[in-house]
Amino acid sequence: MKRMKKKTGNPNVIFNYGSKISSILFLVLLLLSAGCDNGNDDGTAGGSGGSTIDNGATDLSYYLTAAINDEYRARDTYLAVIGKFGRVRPFTNIVNSEEQHISWLVSLFKTYGLPVPSDTVGGLAAPDTLGSSCSVGVQAEIANGALYDELLSGTRSYPDVQDVFKRLQSASLNQHLPAFQRCAN
Repeated sequence: MKRMKKKTGNPNVIFNYGSKISSILFLVLLLLSAGCDNGNDDGTAGGSGGSTIDNGATDLSYYLTAAINDEYRARDTYLAVIGKFGRVRPFTNIVNSEEQHISWLVSLFKTYGLPVPSDTVGGLAAPDTLGSSCSVGVQAEIANGALYDELLSGTRSYPDVQDVFKRLQSASLNQHLPAFQRCAN
């Protein structure tokens, strides 16, 4: 497993994942200014991971923090799009979906006895047009899928975390991305 170091001690700050993942994260955050989703994510966080924290706990906290900050930012960005353009689909459907994603991650933080980062990341500003919001969202979801590839590669020792990360990645690529593609066309 590739070891990573935090860029900063603040858990609410995006981390330096190396050049590849930094570029992906930057793109995700830049492009998430107009996310959307069909909001039909099913399932629960599940998993049976113990509460014992091993030597990988620091890394686990690191990966979980990157994931939850991404979900906080996506939710808040979708709310910004709704605030600017009104209750338009597919943006209106995403709020419940993102809240569910956040709750799955909060459950993992609690399972491992890790502090949940505060919900203060905030979203990005909505683009100037609804069409550009949808188009940018397509690229954001592609980048988000790549982010979860990186997060999955660092959490192989945690089957319950892998389960949640795979669900989040699947929602991004199999639900959110097609919704963006439909609204962009």
